[in-house]
Amino acid sequence: MSELYRLVYASKNLFHGSEAELTAVVGQILAASQRNNARADVTGALMFNAGAFAQVLEGPRQGVEETFERIQCDGRHGDVTVLQCGPTESRNFANWSMAYVGASAGGQARFSRLAAESGFDLSRLDGDAVFAMLHELVLEEEGVPRSLVAAPPIEPAEVHSPAGLDVEQLKAEIAQLRPATAATLMSSPASDKRTHEIESDGPRSLTTGDVKRASKGTTDAALYVLKAALASERQRTSDLRTEIDALQVALASSEDQLDAMRVERDRWAGRAQLLATAMAQEAGDIQMTSQRVGLFEVRLNGQASSADAADVFAA
Repeated sequence: MSELYRLVYASKNLFHGSEAELTAVVGQILAASQRNNARADVTGALMFNAGAFAQVLEGPRQGVEETFERIQCDGRHGDVTVLQCGPTESRNFANWSMAYVGASAGGQARFSRLAAESGFDLSRLDGDAVFAMLHELVLEEEGVPRSLVAAPPIEPAEVHSPAGLDVEQLKAEIAQLRPATAATLMSSPASDKRTHEIESDGPRSLTTGDVKRASKGTTDAALYVLKAALASERQRTSDLRTEIDALQVALASSEDQLDAMRVERDRWAGRAQLLATAMAQEAGDIQMTSQRVGLFEVRLNGQASSADAADVFAA
């Protein structure tokens, strides 16, 4: 993976049918997206209404671009418009291969407001606003309190903790909520009034309404604890996914550098081979020249000896 990439787009819905048929189509799109995105390491979210799609894709650039190409070739999408695209440092949908959001009335209303602000022109939609809307809706529809969404990320030491979610501790925290809720109930104004009645009229038991209020308070507190644990685990998963993405980018970069070094090595090896061949050829030429010079000298010496012998005989 050379880099982490994000793309936000909107498109017109070209499929027209009954509400049941539209629901079936969206189900097919989601199933295909989740299956293909898991293979391509792409995450994101999809929003749909009767008139348009809005979607965010994030992951390796190649995976995002290939996914977007398939979307552009899908006959159910028309006027596909890129609202935002480019490198990103981390994922915002690390826990969802493809989340489906906006089915609620509130989500549809927010999408409609954004569309109205753009004059129902896809090219004028604010990419940042669409992205923020999709991310907020994913968390809202999972029931995560805003206070937890805005909570600071967990420390790296917790991210690397192999223990993960401590289920037993979570159970203990929920179990402790019962006496805490009962104490809160007894300290309420209604409880003060009842205490006065008990003191004046004799002992009285708690009413059914008291028990229901206590039970509801315990349930709400338990849900909050569970949602807090879910938010913590989601943050842990997101941080680990970010770390994995960074390692993959670093690995890809190292592999690219290694490939470049191999190419350079092969280039210099080729040059060295050519140089060695040239030097060997030159050495051969020098040796051959040396041999020729030696033979020539021998011949010259032989001719000189013959001339001296002729002189001697002449004398």
